[in-house]
Amino acid sequence: MATTPGRTRIPSRLAASVVGAIVVLLVSPSLVPAQAAPEPAPKPAPKSPPGAKSEQTPPRIRGTNWAGYVVTGSFKSVSAEWVEPEVTCSDTGVIQRVVPWVGLNGTLVNGKQALPLMQTGSEAICVSPAGALASLPGLAVVNVASATVADNPAWFRNAVKAAQSMNSQIGQVASDGCAVLGTGSAQGAAMCAQQAYRMALWEAYPANPVIYPDVSSNPGDTMRASVSFDGRAYTMTLANVTQNWTRTTVAESDAPALSAEIIVEGQLNSALPTFSPITFTNVRIDGKPLTAFEPVGYSIGATNGELGPGPINENGTSFTIAK
Repeated sequence: MATTPGRTRIPSRLAASVVGAIVVLLVSPSLVPAQAAPEPAPKPAPKSPPGAKSEQTPPRIRGTNWAGYVVTGSFKSVSAEWVEPEVTCSDTGVIQRVVPWVGLNGTLVNGKQALPLMQTGSEAICVSPAGALASLPGLAVVNVASATVADNPAWFRNAVKAAQSMNSQIGQVASDGCAVLGTGSAQGAAMCAQQAYRMALWEAYPANPVIYPDVSSNPGDTMRASVSFDGRAYTMTLANVTQNWTRTTVAESDAPALSAEIIVEGQLNSALPTFSPITFTNVRIDGKPLTAFEPVGYSIGATNGELGPGPINENGTSFTIAK
């Protein structure tokens, strides 16, 4: 679900929404592999001395579509809680997403992407028919690249950059058009009306993401997510504590878990919607706080500003991502 470690998933995700029919008709929704890292991972910040009690701000990899913290090593579990944010859709010409999740695998480890990426979380997505249409050329470029040059990181990175530029430019044209047409005619208003959809999901990438069709969440709901690995299978559990529902999926795989992530994901090279701060709490990796490891921060390079994680609290179990 992302960049640098992740990928663009809009075709499959929109297929589950009302406006997804537009994408399904015009572009065959194919999987897009993770982009190559835009820059080498910085050296992790040193761990605090035993007994130290202070906030930590680890080094950061910028320009991805993940905002949060990643650790690499060998892991068995990751878990965290958060409160579903208020989301305000603002840019009608582009797709806007806010996706809190936890996962195992998915980043580059020793120059190779650790797979499968097992993750679970929630999503709020803002989309209009005009925005969905504007995103199609860039998505088509990335889909073609994924089928032809994905094994060549340099070429694939160039293709993604080209897609990013297309998304940004065409999205701006769509936004400008909606600023005029959206208030001038019923047809324009229908094309430019942006709505927010909320979903609960899991994924075992490179398989398609799967949306739990019978549940959703509301702003202010407390969510709890975990992914665990027993050497034979990954168990992904997502719970809405407020609404008292839990969904669990087991995906068989003996591939080791080489990274762990606590992430808010955005849409590739797009504007972020306005959203209330997301604070991850009770963060645990193999039962230990985040600061027991050597976390590296990731930041989203959105067109309306960089979004990155705040410092890790003194207990190593909490941090906030705020726009």
